[in-house]
Amino acid sequence: MKALLIKDEIIWCASSSAALGAHLDIIDSSDNLLIFQDGHTEKDILSFIHDEPGNAYQLLELETVPEAECEFIADSGTCYRQIK
Repeated sequence: MKALLIKDEIIWCASSSAALGAHLDIIDSSDNLLIFQDGHTEKDILSFIHDEPGNAYQLLELETVPEAECEFIADSGTCYRQIK
């Protein structure tokens, strides 16, 4: 599944997060991480954040994993790891 990691909150525009939430299915999140429903593509995500500077965010491909393999813990308590 696709995810968006906000790397720099100072230059990231909160309205971009609002647009993503209004138009795409976000299944989980944490402070700086939005995790999208399967089926949303990089192109879908980029269409709502095209004005953001590239150093403000990073797009990731994640998978759910057991706690022992966790890289990111979302607000739901679900553990995720980046697929490289």
